[in-house]
Amino acid sequence: MTLWKKVSAPLLLAGLVSPAMINCNGAGIPGVPGGDCPGLKDGNFAALKLQGSAEVQGKLKGFLEAVYSFDKMSAQMEADLIAACTELGKAIGMQDDALKAEPGGGEGAKKVCGAVSGEVKAKLKASAGAKLSIDIAEPKCDVDIEAMNSCLGECGAAVKPGELDASCEGGKVSGTCEAECKGSCTVEAGAGCEGTCGGSCKGDCEGTCAAKNASGKCEGKCDGKCKGECTASCEMQGKADCKGSCSGGCSAEMKAPKCSGNFKPPQVDAQCHANCVAKTAGQVKCSPPGVTIKVEGDAKAQADLKGLVAGLEVALPKIKVIAEGMLPRLKATGEVLVQTAGELPSIAKEAGLQAVACIAAAGEMAGSASASVSVNVEASASVSGSAGGG
Repeated sequence: MTLWKKVSAPLLLAGLVSPAMINCNGAGIPGVPGGDCPGLKDGNFAALKLQGSAEVQGKLKGFLEAVYSFDKMSAQMEADLIAACTELGKAIGMQDDALKAEPGGGEGAKKVCGAVSGEVKAKLKASAGAKLSIDIAEPKCDVDIEAMNSCLGECGAAVKPGELDASCEGGKVSGTCEAECKGSCTVEAGAGCEGTCGGSCKGDCEGTCAAKNASGKCEGKCDGKCKGECTASCEMQGKADCKGSCSGGCSAEMKAPKCSGNFKPPQVDAQCHANCVAKTAGQVKCSPPGVTIKVEGDAKAQADLKGLVAGLEVALPKIKVIAEGMLPRLKATGEVLVQTAGELPSIAKEAGLQAVACIAAAGEMAGSASASVSVNVEASASVSGSAGGG
C-alpha cells in the first residue's frame, strides 16, 4: 500500500466529507458507496461536474488529465520493459514460462527482468574464460516543444520562439532547418556520416577505431571523426545543408522544434509544468543509443556467449532508453503529482462533491503509478547491470 493510500486519502476524506455531502445527489467518494470518477477510467473529463471559478475548474481538470496520462504512460513503460527483457531472455535460450508476466505495479517487469538478469549472470559465470566489455552511449530523448507549449498555453505559460533556448534546461533546442544550419546537424542511423558517431562506425575513422575488418576499415566505435555509415546518430559540425536535425541556430525560423533536456520556462508554475510533462510524455521521442560489445577469450567461451551478445545488442539500447531516458522523467513527474494531490483539497470545497471524489481517486492513482515507476527503475537497472551495461 502506498503512502498516499495510508495517509493522504483518509485525511482528504476526513477534512472534506460530511454526511450531508455523502448523501448529496447520490454521488459518492472512493471507499464510500456510490463513489466514482468516470474520467479516470476513460480519460474523458468533459462531463465532469465542477463548480467554482474558471481558474479552479481549470486547475482541477488539468491535474486529473495529467494523472490519467501519467498512469497510462507508467503502464506502457512497464510493458515496453517487459518486452525488451523478454527479447533478451529468448536470445539466451530462456523458456517462455519464465518470461510471461502482465504489467501491474512494476511487478511484471520485476519478475521478467529479474529472471533474465539471473540467467545473464549465470551465463557469464559459466563462461569464465571470456571477458565481456560493453560500451553504450547515453540515450537521446527529445521533448516535443510544440506539444508542450500548447499545453503550457492552457495555464498561461506559453513560451515565445525567442525564449525557447532559455527554457530548454540541460539540453539544446533543435529542429528542421530549411535554410542555413549555423550549428551542428544530427542525422539518424544509416545516413551518411562525416562527424561524431554515437554507435559503430563503418568506414574511415579519423582517430582511434575499436575494431577493424580485414580491409582495414573501421567497424567499431570511432574515437574521432567517422566518415561512412554510423549505426546510431551522427553529429556533424558546420553543415549548412542539414538533412537531419539542426541545433545551435538556423538562419530561418526552426520548424518542429524539440528540446533534448527538460523544457521548463523560468517562470512556469510547478503544477502547470508537471501536468504538461505528464500529458505530453507519450510524445517524447528517444533514440536508442549505439552499443559496442566486445568478447575476449578462447573460442569456446566466445561461442558460448554468442547468443547473449546478439541479444544484448538488440535489447540493451531499448532497456537503456527506458531506464535512463523515460523513467527518470516519469519519476520526477510522479513526485510532483503526488505532492499536488495533497495540496488540492484546499480548493476542492469550491469545486463540489464530484471534485472531492476525483481528487481522492486521482491521488491514489498517482501514488500507485509513481510506485510502479520506482519498481521499473529497479527492474531495468538489474538487467542492464547484470551484463555490465548499467
